[in-house]
Amino acid sequence: QQVRSDGNAYYEKKAREAAEEKEVKKVYKNDKWERVLTHIASDNSNDWRAAILECDIILEQMVDVMGYRGDNLGEKLKNVERSDFVSIDKAWEAHKVRNLIAHEGSDFVMSHREAKRIVELYRLVFEEFKFV
Repeated sequence: QQVRSDGNAYYEKKAREAAEEKEVKKVYKNDKWERVLTHIASDNSNDWRAAILECDIILEQMVDVMGYRGDNLGEKLKNVERSDFVSIDKAWEAHKVRNLIAHEGSDFVMSHREAKRIVELYRLVFEEFKFV
């Protein structure tokens, strides 16, 4: 819970700006995203899982700031209007993998290539709203 609240005001401001402009360019350095990139570059599969979990936290912060409500990220994504969120299918696909990791933990096996593909899905979502 603490991880989610760190820096929320900063991320909320940036997400609002991005949602209004919807331009694909970097407007600030996202420290959480930098951690994701460090984790995904590792040779350790636990770091790959951590990268995906971190991406999902960023995604939830983003949709919160955009005004979507629900008890969890899945419910919030269900409330998204497709015309307002072009990359919604990518968000869903990535979030489903996050759920597998969360429920299976270290028993969930994935290749480095697949982990990178999932992080790339998140990146495309974040870029749509200038969140990275």
